Amino acid sequence: MSTGGTIASLGRVPWTSAGPLTEDQQHLATTIRADWSDAGLGVGPVDDAGRLSGPFDLMVASPRVGRAVLELAGSFRQGLLSPVERETVVLVVAAHDRCGYMWAGHLPLARRVGLADDLALALRDGAPLPHDAPRVAALARELCRTGDVEDEHFERAVEQLGWPRVQEAVWLVGLYRALALAMRVARVTDPHEAGEQ
Repeated sequence: MSTGGTIASLGRVPWTSAGPLTEDQQHLATTIRADWSDAGLGVGPVDDAGRLSGPFDLMVASPRVGRAVLELAGSFRQGLLSPVERETVVLVVAAHDRCGYMWAGHLPLARRVGLADDLALALRDGAPLPHDAPRVAALARELCRTGDVEDEHFERAVEQLGWPRVQEAVWLVGLYRALALAMRVARVTDPHEAGEQ
């Protein structure tokens, strides 16, 4: 991978934004810095050295696909799920897929929008859900665990949430599982636990 100098690594992949960028990559990097730096995430998209971090850098490596992923993620901000429901789903995925970066990024945001600490602990530990957990928590857990929803559980979810919100939760689980997969393959870790190089 080296061409004579040391190339910075993000996990086990080249740190794209630490080096020269194509015009498309630079455009996406600028968009990420402008639109996501104030998103309230516990891990910002830009590190102290000015490089994009975690999934944001991975998106810039393939900017056309990365832009589509970023736009899809942003679309959930104006979706049908409440902020607490949305962040509950993301934390379910982060816990299930053991994605430390995602957990560190979304836990502070989840707390700010009202996610209770007992629910956060149950999600992290895979413990039974508190009785007042958002209805999407069980749905997201089943989707992560089995990749499907049993008929009885599906019917209950549609009755409680409505079909459009169930479908949105399914898309949200799929998106964040894809992000977790990309970070796992790249070996992106929680930057609070293991310093990115």
